[in-house]
Amino acid sequence: MMAKSNRNNGMRNRKVLILGGLGFVGSNLAQKLIQLGAKVTVYDACLDPYGWNFANIKEIKDEIEFIKGDIRHFDLLARYVKDKEYIFHCAAQLGQEISMANPFLDIDINCRGTMNLLEACEEVNKEVKVVYTGTRVQVGEPICLPVDEKHPDNPRNVYGINKLTAEKYLLLYYELYGIQCTSLRLSNVYGPRCQIRHGQYAVLNYFLRLAMEDKVISVWGEGNQTRDFVYIDDVVDALILASQSPSASGEVFMVGSGNEVRLIDMVKLLLDIVEKGRYVHIPFPPERERIDIKRFVASCAKSKEILGWQPKTSLEDGIRKTVNFYRARVSEYV
Repeated sequence: MMAKSNRNNGMRNRKVLILGGLGFVGSNLAQKLIQLGAKVTVYDACLDPYGWNFANIKEIKDEIEFIKGDIRHFDLLARYVKDKEYIFHCAAQLGQEISMANPFLDIDINCRGTMNLLEACEEVNKEVKVVYTGTRVQVGEPICLPVDEKHPDNPRNVYGINKLTAEKYLLLYYELYGIQCTSLRLSNVYGPRCQIRHGQYAVLNYFLRLAMEDKVISVWGEGNQTRDFVYIDDVVDALILASQSPSASGEVFMVGSGNEVRLIDMVKLLLDIVEKGRYVHIPFPPERERIDIKRFVASCAKSKEILGWQPKTSLEDGIRKTVNFYRARVSEYV
């Protein structure tokens, strides 16, 4: 198995395009790729209420190329796809509830946008490697745990269906046209540079803000629903490893911590670390209960075997790092 450091060194002087690069995952990825010596273009539509934020790239703003662009605009997208060696597709409509309230927006961004990318690759850059940020929501309610890549897919909301559809587009273009595509189904990612303005997604980060402001965290039901919280630095490592592994093309990988955590336990740990805030139990909002997943934890076995990846950051350590980041820079994120 090739060591991770050797694979990462393969990014030096490589031309990289990050779609959604001002957002949470994309900007952390950009930070790491600049450290590795890559030539990075950040492409972002700057749409609200999503996590784009120029503060996310302030340390590297003079070392990247920034393009304000929407993946739904084919001609502009194709112009920046043309000469790239790696594309990280992190652009998406992210809110599960938003997808139910405005399904056509979700279709437009997640499906049409991904098809634009693939058609651009097929037309102007067939040699590029594409790494896609999928989601655990594609699986739906698990029938067995931990969830691996062979688990049946039965998403419970429009967002999950469209992310699954986009993933299938990617795998189809790999099979039919040889476009090198890999999908990483990310579990609940948290950490620095995530939006904390609202709780539409990235609930841990939003709860962290409430705690830091000594406010009340609302826990739906008893808080027994479980999630797999994975730290952003571990996710970035997985994305880069996937881009560097020839065996990853045409494959799907689960990316999580491998630890099943009750929501109420995450909240209690967060409050202990922040040393502020409190929580209350409230009934599930009906619109959320219909689409909520009760339990989830990912298997990392395939990611470890093929990518040489495994998570390194415990939930406690990850929360502490995240708290330290926002204590220093909270004014840039509220």
